[in-house]
Amino acid sequence: MNNPNVLLIMTDQQRPDTLGHLSTTPCRTPNIDSLAAEGVSFQNAYTPCPLCLPSRASLFTGKYPSQNDMLSNQTGYLQTCEMLDHFRNNGYQINYAGKWHMGEGNIADFTDRHAGDSTAIYSQWCLDQGLIDGWMFNDPACRTTRTPSMSIPKVHRQDLPVDKTNEAFVTDFAIDMIKTRVKDKPFFQICAFNGPHPPFMIPEPYFSMYDPADVPTLANFGPQKGEHPAHSESYYRDLFNDHGEDFDAWRTSYAVYWGFVTMIDDFVGKLIDVLNEEQLMEDTIILFTSDHGENLGSHGLWQKMVAFDESIRVPLVLRVPGKMHVGRSQKPVSLIDVAPTLAELCGLPTGEWMGQYLFSGDQSDPEHPAIFAMHRPIGDWMKVTDWRMVQEGGFKYVWHNGMEGELFDLNSDSAEIRNLVKKPTHQAILGSMRLKLDQFLCETNDPLLSVWKAQFEKTHVAN
Repeated sequence: MNNPNVLLIMTDQQRPDTLGHLSTTPCRTPNIDSLAAEGVSFQNAYTPCPLCLPSRASLFTGKYPSQNDMLSNQTGYLQTCEMLDHFRNNGYQINYAGKWHMGEGNIADFTDRHAGDSTAIYSQWCLDQGLIDGWMFNDPACRTTRTPSMSIPKVHRQDLPVDKTNEAFVTDFAIDMIKTRVKDKPFFQICAFNGPHPPFMIPEPYFSMYDPADVPTLANFGPQKGEHPAHSESYYRDLFNDHGEDFDAWRTSYAVYWGFVTMIDDFVGKLIDVLNEEQLMEDTIILFTSDHGENLGSHGLWQKMVAFDESIRVPLVLRVPGKMHVGRSQKPVSLIDVAPTLAELCGLPTGEWMGQYLFSGDQSDPEHPAIFAMHRPIGDWMKVTDWRMVQEGGFKYVWHNGMEGELFDLNSDSAEIRNLVKKPTHQAILGSMRLKLDQFLCETNDPLLSVWKAQFEKTHVAN
């Protein structure tokens, strides 16, 4: 298959346990499941940063946020977009529908056509039709009265036809771009949804699709005994406390979150339909993923931005025509692996990526290669500090700048409740993980390298 088309579908803030084919929760995603049945579902996929802009920049550049100065969700501005530039330079038409969030006003620099990226235009589109403003973030009922005003776990039934939701708005642009593509060249089509990022405001039948009573109790719900101060003092603990420790309220949030995912899955079905109608399914690689996860009350936290699996694990499904790769992969992978993988599958020259080809190595090994992640606080109001993470061999180590670290044995503690960083029995593992993180920070010339070195050398000598 020479120069196949690419359809990249990306959601925002979707946990992998929402995928129906994994049978982890009651959430149903038949259309994404159909892609997994004909492709590969990566069970251990991670984001390099559990925050929208840095994560997306990593996927579209094949580099870590610390390498391309894209750690800020407010001021990050993509100067180069290695993946899209690489495909366009090799003859692809680049079409982008939906959420961009990698700088204001620069999407046209990297695409041939774009639409649906402006939420203001969507809001006006709704109002012009005599509808409510469908952009949920504009509804004060969906936001906290704290400063800054962030979305909260409270749910709302949206008085809007399904085909007028923002997800429909974005899908329609993607469908039109596929139908009106340049026919004599391959296309790279992105469809980037804003959901299921909160607020959880969706229309029927999705709002009432799942019974809150079916939400299982979480092993790590709520504040944990002896937890790290980065979590107990966080702004997102404040928002958790505002919603309360009554898990029944959180069950409702989960149920509507699942409904949101299923609604998006139905729009994924519409994208699959148009590929079939245009007779493109056997000429198009389809990749489905999300930028990061959602804590949803785990560890007593709301939103993302921490190194717990609920926050950094993402769904990743890849369908290659001809059933070249089928099954479930246990290999740890990262969103920075997307760029080199798509380039390889499309027969393009090798680019300058940090990521690796997804299908290299042992797909059954759940422990290698090492996974890295990072985060820079959005502002002092978060009441947390920068962190860097390495995960390998069933262990996860998190360095918190200026604070004690965290070490988890994921084999015996998948809920990440017991911090082993002070345990005498785990000091050798701790030292090994620190060395691994040190190598990574040096290799990527991390902006906190000198700060890390000062703290690392002190703790390394002590241990």
